[in-house]
Amino acid sequence: MSDSYIEILIKRKTSPIKRFITYALMIVAAICLFFGLIGYLTLMLVGIILALAAYFSRLNSYVEFEYLYLSNELSIDRILAKSKRKRMAVFNLQRMEVLAPANSHHLDSYRNKRCKAYDYASGQDDSNPYVLIYSGEDEMAKVKLDMPEELFKAIRDIAPRKVFTD
Repeated sequence: MSDSYIEILIKRKTSPIKRFITYALMIVAAICLFFGLIGYLTLMLVGIILALAAYFSRLNSYVEFEYLYLSNELSIDRILAKSKRKRMAVFNLQRMEVLAPANSHHLDSYRNKRCKAYDYASGQDDSNPYVLIYSGEDEMAKVKLDMPEELFKAIRDIAPRKVFTD
């Protein structure tokens, strides 16, 4: 059994609309807080609420995924604004059914099955996401991932008949 350790950071694409909303919330919150300090207490309360909304909007607009592969186990963490980390999923690759590109014909038999869908890909236009079909204890999962070459090779080494490139 080969023990491999691979750690990869994937930055998710931030939509321009989310950025605009975040900056607009910050500006409106600053204006409300300024007028709240002058004497309008209701604007102070509105400014505090908008500042909190801007904080959470900024936190959720800068997302990175960390793929950690260690001896037949792929764990995925979500990192928000380079400050908060949360474990999203852990996949034992012994239970993997198929790993193929998102538009591959090898996934045709899974298109109409009831699977829980997860998206841990970057969303970039130039990325070619792969789909991992995982059979868990109680349900199947369809996981969308960006697949760097070294991670792809490591997964192909442990399950060559389940990994496809076309």
